[in-house]
Amino acid sequence: MALAASVVAVWPAMRDSGSLDGMVSALSPQLSAALGLQELASPAGFLNGNLYALLLPLLFGVLGIMLANALTAGDEDAGRLELLLALPVSRVSVYAARFAAVAVMILVIALLVGATVSLGGSALGMELDRAGIAAATVGMLLLALFHAALALALAGLGLPSGTVFAVSFAVLLLGYLAYALLPLVASTADLGTVSPWHWALGGQPLVNGFKDMGIAQLAGGTVVLAAAGLTAIGRRTIRNA
Repeated sequence: MALAASVVAVWPAMRDSGSLDGMVSALSPQLSAALGLQELASPAGFLNGNLYALLLPLLFGVLGIMLANALTAGDEDAGRLELLLALPVSRVSVYAARFAAVAVMILVIALLVGATVSLGGSALGMELDRAGIAAATVGMLLLALFHAALALALAGLGLPSGTVFAVSFAVLLLGYLAYALLPLVASTADLGTVSPWHWALGGQPLVNGFKDMGIAQLAGGTVVLAAAGLTAIGRRTIRNA
């Protein structure tokens, strides 16, 4: 919320300075597209380049990974799950409830960030489409849940907490690189469309709303990964601390 508020707050000064057009013209169109800096002088383009193209999705993705990892593999490594799972509750229900808690926490934070951008933008005269803000918020939420589900799947397989975080973060980072860099080369442009980042942000949701968003891919991938993690945890023995 602080990051979003600080970026929104500097918009009037950046707009009046006239420096935004010069910043964009200094970059090639391909590089501007890769960094999300197209139309930086417009309110939506300014927010996209400074928040939604990288920083906020990356923070939300890391948040989802850390929360899911801490409540599954982290607790198992520390021995905090043994006593709980000795009670008459199933491992699947415990992990499902914890993943649901992660989803609720991310949802609340996403709503707060979206409200910060929407209300702050209105107060400072930024002409923003509410549907665009909603779509960008949903994209970040689903991107975070996708990687949280990946962490759940890896934890369900019994991997230690450090490995779960490292692999999940590597997938998050590689997904961004594929989304941002592969389209720069004509022969690899189509490969970038398989990235979760492309599903969430490739349709420029802040400008175009929900049009061309890969909501079905993100939601479907999240369900598949979460189901795989819950199935795996139900079939193995919990590690001893």
